[in-house]
Amino acid sequence: MDTSAGVGEQWRQRSTMQNQDKTVIKQSKRAYFLLSKRRYREAEKIFLEAYGLDPNNAYILVGLGDVSRKLKKFEKALDYYEKCLEIDPRNVFALRGAGNAYRGLQQPEKSMAYWQRYLECNPDDCHVMVRMADSFRKMGVYDEAESLYRRAFEIGGNDKFANLGLGNLYYKIGDDTKALVHLERYLVLDRQNVAVLTMIGNLHQRHKSFDQASEYFEQALKLDQHNAFALYGLGNCKRGMQQLDEAVALWCKVLEQEPNNQNLYTRVGDALCAGNKLVEGRDYYLKALEIGFDQYALLGLANICYRGGDLSNAEAYCLKVLDKFPDHGRTLKLLHAIYEDNGESEKARRIQAQLAH
Repeated sequence: MDTSAGVGEQWRQRSTMQNQDKTVIKQSKRAYFLLSKRRYREAEKIFLEAYGLDPNNAYILVGLGDVSRKLKKFEKALDYYEKCLEIDPRNVFALRGAGNAYRGLQQPEKSMAYWQRYLECNPDDCHVMVRMADSFRKMGVYDEAESLYRRAFEIGGNDKFANLGLGNLYYKIGDDTKALVHLERYLVLDRQNVAVLTMIGNLHQRHKSFDQASEYFEQALKLDQHNAFALYGLGNCKRGMQQLDEAVALWCKVLEQEPNNQNLYTRVGDALCAGNKLVEGRDYYLKALEIGFDQYALLGLANICYRGGDLSNAEAYCLKVLDKFPDHGRTLKLLHAIYEDNGESEKARRIQAQLAH
C-alpha cells in the first residue's frame, strides 16, 4: 500500500499550520505595538485578521477586547473578554478588561464581580483595588470603599489615585478635614488636575476661608481659563470678601457658557442690588424669570420695588412667591413691612401671626 501521498498531505497540513501560527504571532505582536501607540483603528484591523486565523487564541481575544474598549465599543469588548474567559476562566487580562469595560458602561456593580475574581489571582494590584474602591464609592458603599483605599496605601504607598478616591469619598460625606488631607496629598503628585484644585477651593470656601479658596480657584483657572466651576467658586469668594463687582464679572463669564443657569441670574441680581445697582439687578432677575418660576428672583424684584417706594408692585411680587410657598419667611417679613408702611394694619397683623407660628 502506497502511503507516501498520505504522509505528504500530513506534512503539508503541519507546514500550513506552522506558517499560520507564525503569521498569527507576527500579527498579534504588530497589533499590540499599534495598540500601545494608540493607533486603535489600525490595531483593530490587524487583530481581526489574526482572529480570523485563530478565533480561540486568548492573546488575540484580550487584544480585541482592549482595542474595542479603547474605541469605547464596550459591549463588543465584553464579548471578546467573555469568550476568552470561557477558554481560560482565570485570565487576569480578560478579568481586568471586563471590569474596565463595565466601568466604561457606568455599571460599577457589574465591574465588581470581575475585579474580585482578578484580585483573587493578583491580590496585590493596588490599581485594580483603587478602581474597585471607586465603584464601591459610586454605589454608596463607603465603608468598603474606604477599606480598599487603605489597603491600596499599604501595598502601593502614597498612591495618587487612592488619595483622589479617599478625597472624593470624604468630600461627598462631608468630612472636610480628611478630604483636604488626601486631596492635598494628591496635588503633591499632580498639580495639573483642575477638578481637584476646584474641590479644594470649594472645601475652603465652605469654611469661609475665602483667601485660601481663591488661591486654588485661580490655580485652576491658570490651567483652564474657562472652567465654569472655578469661575463660579471664585465669584463666590469675591462676594464673600464683598468684592461684588469682581464677583459679578466672574459669574457673567459662567453665564456666557450656561445661558440657562437660572440660579446664577438671580445670584448676579442679588450682588448688583447689594451694590446699589438696582436697575441692572432688576434686569438679571427678569432674565431668571424668563426661564421659569424663581422665588428668589421674585423676592429680589419685590425688594427693589419696596426700596423705590412702589409698594403695590412689591406686594404683587411677594404674593406670587407666597402662592407657591405660603410660609416663605423672608417674603412674609417683607410683606409685613409693606403692609405696615402702607397703613394696612389688619393685613400686617395677619402676617405677623403667620410669622409667629
